[in-house]
Amino acid sequence: MKILLVGGAGFVGHHLERALTEKNHEVFIADRFNETERDLHHWAIDLRSRSSIESVLTETSPDCIFHLAALSSVSCSWKTPEETFQTNLLGTLHLFPSVMTQAADSRFIFVGSGEEYGGNCSETAPFTEESACQPRNPYAVSKLAAGLTLDLLTARTKMRYVHLRPMNHYGPFQREGFVIADFCAQIACAEQGKGSRILRVGNLEAKRDFLYIEDIISAYITLVEATEYPNRVYNLSSGQVCSIHDILHHLLSMSKVPISVEIDPEKFRPVELPVLVSSAKRMSQDFGWQPKYSLKAGLEKTLNWWREKIQAETENDINHRTFSNGKERDI
Repeated sequence: MKILLVGGAGFVGHHLERALTEKNHEVFIADRFNETERDLHHWAIDLRSRSSIESVLTETSPDCIFHLAALSSVSCSWKTPEETFQTNLLGTLHLFPSVMTQAADSRFIFVGSGEEYGGNCSETAPFTEESACQPRNPYAVSKLAAGLTLDLLTARTKMRYVHLRPMNHYGPFQREGFVIADFCAQIACAEQGKGSRILRVGNLEAKRDFLYIEDIISAYITLVEATEYPNRVYNLSSGQVCSIHDILHHLLSMSKVPISVEIDPEKFRPVELPVLVSSAKRMSQDFGWQPKYSLKAGLEKTLNWWREKIQAETENDINHRTFSNGKERDI
C-alpha cells in the first residue's frame, strides 16, 4: 500500500514511517523539507499552497493519508495562536479539497488530540467519543475546529475517514518542550555532568493519560490494515490517569545521581486542566486494539534513549575538540 504521511518528519512520523516500512508499505513523507532534503520518498509541501499539495498527491498517488501536520505544543499555542490556527486549521482546510480531487479513493486519517475535550472529567468518568468538547487552549480549539470541519465534509462523501483523538504520547525522538521529554533530558544531562542537578518544573498536580509511542503506532498500523472502516471518532488512550508528580517520581527513582526539584512559575500554563483522561473502548471494540506498554516500561525506554543521545552528543563534542586542536590530535 502507498501511504502518505503529511507532516511526517516529526516525532510520530519518524516511528510510523519505520513501522510501515517494516510491513512492506511504500511510505512517502510530505513536510517542510528544503531542496537538499528531497528525494523520491520525501516531498516538500506547503499547506498554504493548493498547487504544492496537489503536486505531492499526483506524484505519490496514495492509498492512505495520515494528516499529522500540526503545531502541537499547548504552551506555544498561547504565545503564537495565529500561527497555530494557520497551520492546524487553515492547513487542513487547504489539504482536504485537494485530497477529494486527487485522492478521493484513499483512506484519510486525521490525527486530532485528546485536548479537544477540555472540560471536566474524572479518574472514574473518563471522556468518551460522545463527550462534549470544551477546548481550553488555542491548540485544542484549532484541532477541534479542523476535526469538526472534516467530520462534516467527509459525511457528504464516500471517503473512508477516521478522526483520532490520542492522549499524551511520549517516547524516543520526542523533542524537548513536552513534559516527559523535558524531565528525561534534564536527568540524562545531570547524570553526565552536562547540566544542573536541580530540575525545574511547572505544575505537578495535573493528571494525564499517557501512552508510549509504540502503542500509538500499533493503533495507526491497525487502522491501515483494517478492512472495515466506520467513519467515526476514536480515542487512543491507556484509560489510566497519572499525575505529573508521579511521572517525575518514577523518573527520579531511575536517576543515577541525586537530583533536587524546584518549582518554576514560568513553566505554568495560563490554563491547566486538572484531569484529562479518556476511554479507548470504542477503538478496542471496533478494531481489537489495546495498549501494551506499562507506564514504567515506557518511561525507562524513553530515559535510556535520552541517556544514549546525550552520551553521543558528549562524545561528538570531544571528537570535535580533538580534531580541531593540533596538540590533541596527536594523542
